[in-house]
Amino acid sequence: MSRVLTAMPAAALAVAVLTGCGADPAPAAAPAATDKAPASADPQGKRRQMEAMRADCMKGKGFKYEPYVPPPAKVSEESRREWTGDYATMREQRERRGFRIYFPFVHPEDPEDGIGTVDPNPNDALAGSLSRTQYRAWDAADGACYAEAFTELTGKTVTSKDDVFTQAENMYLRTTSRELDGDPRMIELATAFGTCLKGKGYPVPSLKPTALNFSSRERLEKQRGDVIAGRVKQDPEDTGFRRLTPQEAKPYLVKEIKVSLDDLECGKDFYAAFLPRYEALRQKAYREFGEDDGLWS
Repeated sequence: MSRVLTAMPAAALAVAVLTGCGADPAPAAAPAATDKAPASADPQGKRRQMEAMRADCMKGKGFKYEPYVPPPAKVSEESRREWTGDYATMREQRERRGFRIYFPFVHPEDPEDGIGTVDPNPNDALAGSLSRTQYRAWDAADGACYAEAFTELTGKTVTSKDDVFTQAENMYLRTTSRELDGDPRMIELATAFGTCLKGKGYPVPSLKPTALNFSSRERLEKQRGDVIAGRVKQDPEDTGFRRLTPQEAKPYLVKEIKVSLDDLECGKDFYAAFLPRYEALRQKAYREFGEDDGLWS
């Protein structure tokens, strides 16, 4: 499963509901571990606590919510190498998946990145059965209950599931900017990377190392957002982003793969130096905000 799918902001629930994920309810979560059990006996104990608190809170607000603890996300060795800048692995992955923006739509049952392989959550089916007005009320209540449980368990004040993700993102972005954007070697590699991209006709808004790491991907993600938003606009009753069909997404994937390979060829030296440090800083921030406890799943 890709990193994108392991960190699921609240908005991702709407995507899962409308893409058909979670049609079959999963078994109920197991009972929470007792206080006497060692942490290693139930590594997801904090998540189980949070789900129970979340369900009680939702019940108090007059809504149904099923406590749900998904299995720990599995990350392949290939993905680990890709995230740390191994050129051969990155090329192999990009030749097929590009930046993984349109690939999940073209290959929804892919075991690592497909939309259809997200572990089924019974609350997705529940939310999908609601009208637009009902869903908005349910989602607002769930966001408040999630924030209340998260704050109690971690001591970090948050307002929603999205806020948890945003705070963690802001923490690691500040750290990476401080440590990488001012590094002379990274600046040198980023300048060469950006110059190469410009030579191939691609826009380069910034030569900052942290900006270049995402520039090509973000441009295509904005395009995807525009494509899907156009479809949603055609259906006023749609409660979120509708899924692109494989036929609709395939031409975009073909272009994405070319862009991703051009990006890699220009930036292979940059990525080899940048990604290991970047990934270590990202993981440190995410751990602090409960990712290792499964609180983002």
